[in-house]
Amino acid sequence: MPVIRIRLLLGVLALLTLAGCEKSQTLEPASARPVKLLTLDDAGAALMRHFPARVEASTRSDLSFRTAGELLELNVAAGQRISAGEIIARIDDSNARSQLESARSSLELAEATFERMRYTLERGAISQVRFDEAKSELRAARSAFEQADEQLEHTRLRAPYDGVIARVPVDNRQMVQIKETVAVIQQPGQLDVVFHLPEQIVRRMVPADDSALPFGNMLAHEVYFSKDGSVYLAQLKSYTTQADAQSLAYEITLTLPQPDNITLLDGMSATVRLDLSAWMPQDVTPVWRVPPEAVSYAGENPDQARVWRFQSPDSIESVPVEVGSLTSAGLEVRGELAPEDRLVAAGASRLRADMSVIPWKKEQGL
Repeated sequence: MPVIRIRLLLGVLALLTLAGCEKSQTLEPASARPVKLLTLDDAGAALMRHFPARVEASTRSDLSFRTAGELLELNVAAGQRISAGEIIARIDDSNARSQLESARSSLELAEATFERMRYTLERGAISQVRFDEAKSELRAARSAFEQADEQLEHTRLRAPYDGVIARVPVDNRQMVQIKETVAVIQQPGQLDVVFHLPEQIVRRMVPADDSALPFGNMLAHEVYFSKDGSVYLAQLKSYTTQADAQSLAYEITLTLPQPDNITLLDGMSATVRLDLSAWMPQDVTPVWRVPPEAVSYAGENPDQARVWRFQSPDSIESVPVEVGSLTSAGLEVRGELAPEDRLVAAGASRLRADMSVIPWKKEQGL
């Protein structure tokens, strides 16, 4: 009997110990919940923005015929260099040549008639009125000949300047219409970089001069064309003064010389880095970009967004924020935040101000 009682006692103690362990395991997360933290960059970095952009040729022309016809000659290919005045393409000119020969004959007849009338007028054989009619007919014949000659020239498409053929969207022997692009020519040496500045940013920018828009006084911008870290300075070329109806953004065009150490073609991608601190009010609240999971609406006011700021050693506090756009770098927020603040990066909706938290540390191998 004593042995049985001892075994029963040991069993009860084991059950109590196991229950105590389970209780401590369930209470520990509630008393010190692990949270993933992120640290805000300095205020200057918060106003340093990156915008996707595209490369365009500064001087670029879509070449087309002024008259329709069958394409008989196509003398260029994409990537080919060409000089000003060179014939790029030619369409069927049989009708134009026929009209030119007819106009030439009419002009020769009018010239001969005019000379005869002039000679006759000097001898008083005809009236001044008849001579003026001959003179008018000569003028009309010469104008018709010049127009016919111009029409013949329009059957030849010439390069307007020295450049490089970027694209040839047609094939030889096909019918081309008026203003249909036959070739695209670009002039090397200068490039444009086009990007879009959102309306939300422009609205907060303060003009530094009398420009129509605040970025009218921008001087230089940093442009990246690859991930090798090379930076190129570009100058402001133009900008739109009305936002696009769909994107609600203003189109900004920068220009820079063609770099010698990199090949850039029309349509390639680029990145523009813009320091907005030069055009923002001194008391402007910086824009921070955080993961969407860091923002919560689970407070007393469901319309008020907030984030959780970590307070050492184990507490958190709620910070109301204004939510902006969702970008590739995160969700834009604005509030009473400061550089080096540590925010809870995920699970914000499951937190309360009275919770005790600890920074989550990634274990080795996970």
